[in-house]
Amino acid sequence: MTTVDTIPSPFPALFSPLRIGSVTLRNRIVSSGHDTVMAIDGKVSDQLVAYQEARAAGGAGLIVIQVGAVHPTADYTAHALQLYRDDAIPGYTRLAEAIHRHGCAVFAQIFHGGREVMDSIDGALPVAIAPSAVPNERFHVIPQAMTLKLIDEVVAGYAAAAVRVQTAGMDGVEIVASHGYLPAQFLNPELNTRTDRYGGSFENRLRFLREVIAAVRTAIGREFVVGLRISIDEMNPTGLTRDTTLHALRELDADGTLDYVSVVAGSSATLAGSDHIVPPMTMENAYTAPLAALAREIVQVPVIVAGRVNQPQEAERILELGQADAVAMTRALITDPLLPVKAATGRAEEIRACIGCNQACIGHFHAGYPISCIQYPESGRELLYGQLRRVSAARDVLVVGGGPGGLKAASRPPAVIG
Repeated sequence: MTTVDTIPSPFPALFSPLRIGSVTLRNRIVSSGHDTVMAIDGKVSDQLVAYQEARAAGGAGLIVIQVGAVHPTADYTAHALQLYRDDAIPGYTRLAEAIHRHGCAVFAQIFHGGREVMDSIDGALPVAIAPSAVPNERFHVIPQAMTLKLIDEVVAGYAAAAVRVQTAGMDGVEIVASHGYLPAQFLNPELNTRTDRYGGSFENRLRFLREVIAAVRTAIGREFVVGLRISIDEMNPTGLTRDTTLHALRELDADGTLDYVSVVAGSSATLAGSDHIVPPMTMENAYTAPLAALAREIVQVPVIVAGRVNQPQEAERILELGQADAVAMTRALITDPLLPVKAATGRAEEIRACIGCNQACIGHFHAGYPISCIQYPESGRELLYGQLRRVSAARDVLVVGGGPGGLKAASRPPAVIG
C-alpha cells in the first residue's frame, strides 16, 4: 500500500519527522484531543477505536485521545472517559494497538474541568469544584471551593491517570490546562480568590499546575512524553490574558518537565470564549498561529497549534514561518481522514475540505450524539459503513439527479467511485 512514508511530498515541512521527547512523529499533522461522544459507561468503545484507527490509517502523525477524567469530580458530562478507574486500561490499550498498527503515535489527555461542568451522569444538577466559589456564566454552575485535602487528591489523580495511560501502551499524556479548565482556574486571579498557598501571588496561583506536572513526571518517568495544552488568550474579559499565560509557560519550561506545548485560544466559561474551542467559519483560517509563535519564542520544546487549519497548504505555511512545529488539523481529519496521504501523494485536489459549519461535529456533541461530518457522514460510523476502496479500473458512471447526493457523486474522480 502507498503510504505517506514512501512518496516524496509536495509539502516538505509538513511531512518531515518531528521529535517530541522520546517519540518521533512521522509527520507534523495532529488530530488533537476532541470529545467524540463515543465513550460508553466511561470506557473506550469499539466505535471510538474504529474512528481513531481510520485517522491513523489515513496518515496522521499523532493522534491525541479525548479528555479522560482524573477524578470522580472531573466527570464534566455523561459521556466522558473515566481515567480514574483501572478498568479504563483495556480500552486505552485497544486504542494504542489500533493506532500503532498504522505507524501513528498516540497520546491521551488527562483532565479536570473544575467548574466547567455541562451535565451530570444522572441528570441532576451537577456538583462542581473549583479553586474558589466563583460561578460559571455559561453553564450556571456555582462550584464548591476545594479543600487542601481535595487538591492533594486531585493532583494524585492526574498522576494515577498518567500511569494508566502508560500501562495501556500509549506514547504520552497531555495535561489539559486550556479553555478555562481547572488548572487555568487556579492561574486566573479573577477566579482564584484563595488566601492560602494556592492563591494570591502569581507563584501561588501557578502552584497547582506545577504540582500536577511534577506528580505526573515523577509517576511515569523521563522517557514517557508529557505535554501541556493551554489557551494563550482565553478571549473573554475575565479570562486569562496573554501576559499571564506566557509568564506561566516561561516558568514551566524552565522547570524542564514538559516535552511539548499545545496552543489554543478561548475558554469554556463564556459563550464568546467558547466560540474559539471549535472556531466557526466566521473565524479566519489559522488565526491562532500568531499565538503559537509567541509561545514558540519562549519555550524550548516543540509547539503544536490548533485553530481552524483546514488545508495542507495552510499548515505548510505555519511551519515555514516558524510559528509552530506541528499543526492540529482535527476537523479537517473528521471531514477527510485520508487528508495526510492525499496531501503527501500529490492528490491535494481530492481532499474534502472542512468548511467550519460545525453542524455534525460540535453540533452533534452538544446534542449528545456521536460526532460526524455533513461532508463525510462515514466519520464516526466506520463500523457501519466500513472502508471504501478504489476500484482497480475506471468505470463510466451515470449520475441521475442534481440534488446534493448526485452533485457530490458527479464531482468525485471516477477512480474513487466503487
